[in-house]
Amino acid sequence: MLPETEQNEVETVVLQYPDIKAAVDSLQLDKERFVQLYAVPPPAGIKERLTEIIRQENTQEGNDRLPEELRASLSATTPAKKNGKQVIAKETPVKKLPAAKQSSDRIWKYATAAIVILLLGSVIMNFFFFQKSTDYKSRYKSLIATKEKLEADKEHQALTSLKETNPLPKDPDPLTNPDFKWTRMQGGGEFAGKSISVGWNARTQAVYLQAQLMPLPPSGKQFQLWAIVNKKLVDVGVFDTGANVSQQLQQMKAIAVAQGFAVTLERKGGSPEPSMDQVCMSAKIAK
Repeated sequence: MLPETEQNEVETVVLQYPDIKAAVDSLQLDKERFVQLYAVPPPAGIKERLTEIIRQENTQEGNDRLPEELRASLSATTPAKKNGKQVIAKETPVKKLPAAKQSSDRIWKYATAAIVILLLGSVIMNFFFFQKSTDYKSRYKSLIATKEKLEADKEHQALTSLKETNPLPKDPDPLTNPDFKWTRMQGGGEFAGKSISVGWNARTQAVYLQAQLMPLPPSGKQFQLWAIVNKKLVDVGVFDTGANVSQQLQQMKAIAVAQGFAVTLERKGGSPEPSMDQVCMSAKIAK
């Protein structure tokens, strides 16, 4: 019942996550149980009734049961005299066409009743699977959110491990090294009074950041640094904020060219494209 794109996503995650596979298998079993539970057997004695109707449709008794406009004209056997002897008049044969029409009408009535029953069953089944589909979509979105959080945490741990194995150089210090040009960015709007310092070494392409006065981001969000290159924003990486890291230097991604820097508020783990409506601050590099 899902669109094709979501079907492909489900097929992909089913191969990766046993919990999702179990949920899909459960839905399939529920469908089979539903069909078995609401299967409608034919009424008892229907075969015998149909056989009796067909057997009597060409008899006088069966003909009398039909509406007047559908009855065949049957002439009774009447005595006649010929040469002084009684002669039995021949019966007029029963016309087949009206009886066949009545039989066809009866078949269509039963077919119509069967179609109505199937339609009602289809409505009930669609409602049942709509409820199941809504529940599954909710669980599916929850699993996707959990997966994204795990991937973001994994990336954060990898960055932390990389920083621990490659500590900041002690000599020369980026804060005192003349090769670094430091740019201080001031926030605006709801980030008024907040500031970040970014140092860039054009020779080594190294970038360091110090978030002196930046608050913690909302839940599920993270601040991201961008380099301004020919009026376009190029990703330089996400960074931590808060009192615990306000005096620490955070090493960002190397950048070869930059005319300035900007900061946006993105989802946790960063975004490949900047959210231009979430720009917190920006500044050009002083020449």
